[in-house]
Amino acid sequence: MPTFSRTRRRRWRTTGAMAAAIAVGVTTACSPGEPDPADAGACGGQTVRIGFLKSSPSDAPFILADELGYFAEEGIKPDFYTFDSAAKMVAPLGAGHLDVGGGAPSAGLYNAVARGVAIRIVADKATLEPGYGYMPLLVRKDLVDSGAVSGPADLAGRTVAEPAQGTATSSTLQAIMDSAGKRYDDVKHTYMRMSEHATALGNGAIDASMTTEPTATLAEERGVAVRMVDPSGQYPGQQLATVLYSEDFAQDNPELGDCFMRSFLKAVRTYMAAVPGGDWTGPRAEELSEIIGENVGMAPALLRRTVPTHMDPNGQVNAESLNRDYRFFAGQRFLENEVSIDALIDRTFARKAASELGVVGDTGS
Repeated sequence: MPTFSRTRRRRWRTTGAMAAAIAVGVTTACSPGEPDPADAGACGGQTVRIGFLKSSPSDAPFILADELGYFAEEGIKPDFYTFDSAAKMVAPLGAGHLDVGGGAPSAGLYNAVARGVAIRIVADKATLEPGYGYMPLLVRKDLVDSGAVSGPADLAGRTVAEPAQGTATSSTLQAIMDSAGKRYDDVKHTYMRMSEHATALGNGAIDASMTTEPTATLAEERGVAVRMVDPSGQYPGQQLATVLYSEDFAQDNPELGDCFMRSFLKAVRTYMAAVPGGDWTGPRAEELSEIIGENVGMAPALLRRTVPTHMDPNGQVNAESLNRDYRFFAGQRFLENEVSIDALIDRTFARKAASELGVVGDTGS
């Protein structure tokens, strides 16, 4: 059994707890007792309120930054608030009730910005890269075995599940269909939680799905689906998730934003070293899978069978991808009003942190 040290007892809070704290003006603090190591860091023991998808392995850097002591090294005391979808973090971020969150580029996010929600996209949290196809196109195994579906073109007229309308997965599916000479609207779209995809594939309610891990691996292992397409081939570099800062946090306490970003990138680099080429075979892989699995409610052995998420070690955001997806959302009439994607992106925190930690590879910028 691998061993790892606990740096502190994590404070998981629900959104209900957040509402209660806001109502009475409560701020959190550590109880008297032994000195907190975070008090000695560059940011002097300041609290950062982090929105977190507790069931999402892609939030691994937030977990690892805490568990491996990177937050403490920088003087950060993290307060984690759990959400069941990234979309529900947007309003608290815009209101300044959260400092940091993980956001999926989506029509909903951009519509919130158009309505005045002030946030900044500050770093990469998940991209599609060769070998890291953690969001495949799954097709029912019986359809593949019978020859009814041998490629994406055969999905025309069939039902494909996505997690929600107007998410990055919609643009991914568009890229897949386009590569097969078809259009996004050539398939029938239905929307359901990723966790429901395997069951729906198994009972024939859907024919295919755009599904992330671990559901993709579970569906495959249960014999109900086949990975037909790894979309990193059709859409390499697609920006699937980002780190968001609230405007208040970024503007009023940029030093704390710097401390957070250094912690985050340290965790990203530790994670990426453990999953070279898309396999859990690198340094500390078993240890990290134990830590992540415990905190997202997943068996570590299952996590190590999944395809890991790719994250840029310098935190670079792919603005070209975000703009491409934005144009797709506009073409589908998912957007209420125009926003400037480039104006939403703030590269200063990631660039500064990467420079201080040492830039990895050729960033191309």
